[in-house]
Amino acid sequence: MNKQLYKFYIRFILLLSPLIALSVFYMVKDPFMVVHPKVTAYDYSHVMQNEGAVGWEKLKAFNPTRHYDSFVMGNSCTKAFPCEDWNRYIHGRPYRFFSNAEGIGEFQQKLTALGNIPGQPIRHLLVVVERGFFETTDPRHGMMHIMPPDVSGCSSIYYQMQFFQSFMSPKFLVPYLRYLCTGTIKKSGKDIIFPNVPMRTLYTNDAVLWQEEDIRKEGETYWKESYQNKKYADKGWVTNMKDAKPYEGRHTIGSQQRQALFAIRAFCRAHHTDIQWVIGPNPQKEWLNKLDLKVLKAIFGATHVHDYSACPRFYDYHYFYDGAHYRRCVGDSILKDIYTR
Repeated sequence: MNKQLYKFYIRFILLLSPLIALSVFYMVKDPFMVVHPKVTAYDYSHVMQNEGAVGWEKLKAFNPTRHYDSFVMGNSCTKAFPCEDWNRYIHGRPYRFFSNAEGIGEFQQKLTALGNIPGQPIRHLLVVVERGFFETTDPRHGMMHIMPPDVSGCSSIYYQMQFFQSFMSPKFLVPYLRYLCTGTIKKSGKDIIFPNVPMRTLYTNDAVLWQEEDIRKEGETYWKESYQNKKYADKGWVTNMKDAKPYEGRHTIGSQQRQALFAIRAFCRAHHTDIQWVIGPNPQKEWLNKLDLKVLKAIFGATHVHDYSACPRFYDYHYFYDGAHYRRCVGDSILKDIYTR
C-alpha cells in the first residue's frame, strides 16, 4: 500500500513538474513586474505592461518629491500630448496617467484613487478618449486592465493571479519564450514585445516616440504597406484610410454612462479641477455620435469638450503613426486650439 502511494506521489509530482518549472521561471523573470515591482525598470521592459498599474506605481513613488497637480488621462493616444507640450499652457506639474484602451470604469477608479491621496491637488485633467471609452462603465479585470489592490480594492492574490494566468496563456508564453531564446519578434508577438526601450520617460510617464525618429529617417517609406508589414502594424491601414468615407459612430452614452459622467463632473467641482475632453481623430474617419457629443457638452460645457473625430484637417494618413495612434504634431495642434481660443 505504501509502495503504491509512493508511486502515486512520484507520478503526481512528474505531472506537475512543468507547471512547477514554469511557476519558478515566472517568479524569477517576473515579466509584468508585479512580483518584484521596481519603478525605475518599468520603462526599460520589452514586455508590454499594464499601463494603468505602471502609472500608479510610478505616481506613488515620485509624487512625494515631484508634487504632481495635473494629469493626462485616457487611452494610449495620450502619447500625442507630452507633458512638456501641455505645460506650456497650464504651467503646473503634469503627469501622464493613462491605461490600455481606458474605459470610463477604469478612469473613475483612478480618479477616485487620486482623490484619496491626502492633500493631492488636481488642478487640470486632459482626458483623451474615443468612442470605446464610453462603452463600459464597470472597471475591467484581466492583466491589461486590472488596477493594483490599493486602487481596485481586489485582493493581492486575485491581482497576482490575473498576471500569472496571462503568463501561462500560449498567446503570451510562446512568443515570449521565442523572444527570450532568439531575440526576434514574430508576428504573434507584435502585441506582447516592444522592440524599442525606453518606452516611457521616468518622471512624467510620457511615451518615448521612437516613431518620430523612424519617420525622420524613412520619410514616405514609413507609411508604405511593406514597411507596415515589417513592423507588424495593421496591414493596409494607410490604403484603408485613403479610401475611407467619414461616417457617424453608433450611439454609446446611455443612462449608466450619464450617471458616471455626472459623478466625474461632481468630482471635478469638488476638487476645483479644470477638465478638458479630447475626442481624437482616427484613421477610420468615424465621427463621435452627435447624441453622445451633445450629452458631453451638456454635462461639462461646450468649452470643455473638443471633438476632433470629425475634423477634416486630420484626414491625411501622415498625421498617424499606425492604424490607431495620431502623431505629436496633432496633439500640439489640438492643445493650441483648446488653450489659445
